[in-house]
Order: sequence, then structure tokens, then C-alpha cells
Amino acid sequence: MIGLLSLCLTACAGSPQPVLVKTTAVRLEPPELIPCERINADEADLRLNGDVWELKDKAIKLLDTCADQVDAQIQRSQSK
Repeated sequence: MIGLLSLCLTACAGSPQPVLVKTTAVRLEPPELIPCERINADEADLRLNGDVWELKDKAIKLLDTCADQVDAQIQRSQSK
């Protein structure tokens, strides 16, 4: 990649005419994240009982929910 860049710079340096480049500013806004659910005190017995598989399933659902929220926020910000 560096060799290609230096080749371009070398080729452009020999050009006597200035090159006009059009740029466009794009404003990116940070997503508004809604706090995801957490395992509450009532569900703490899952850890005490050692029900690791149930906790794993809850964690996967939680991650899916958070990912869906982020995806929705990205789509909202792109549609503005």
C-alpha cells in the first residue's frame, strides 16, 4: 500500500496542473443507547444454583437485544 501511495504522489508531483477535489462533509452522531436489561436480584438464584446454561441463554438474549438496539439506532441516524 505504501509503494502504491508513493507512486501516486510521485506521479501527481510531476503534474503541472492543480487537481480539484470535491469533498463532502458528513456529520456522524453517536448512537443513543438505551441501557440493556441486567439480571436482577430475583434472578440471582440462577447463579447460586449453578444453572450455567440458563445464564448463558439469558446472556445471548441480552446481547441480541443490545445488538438490535444498536442496529435500530444506526438505521435511524442514517435515515436522517
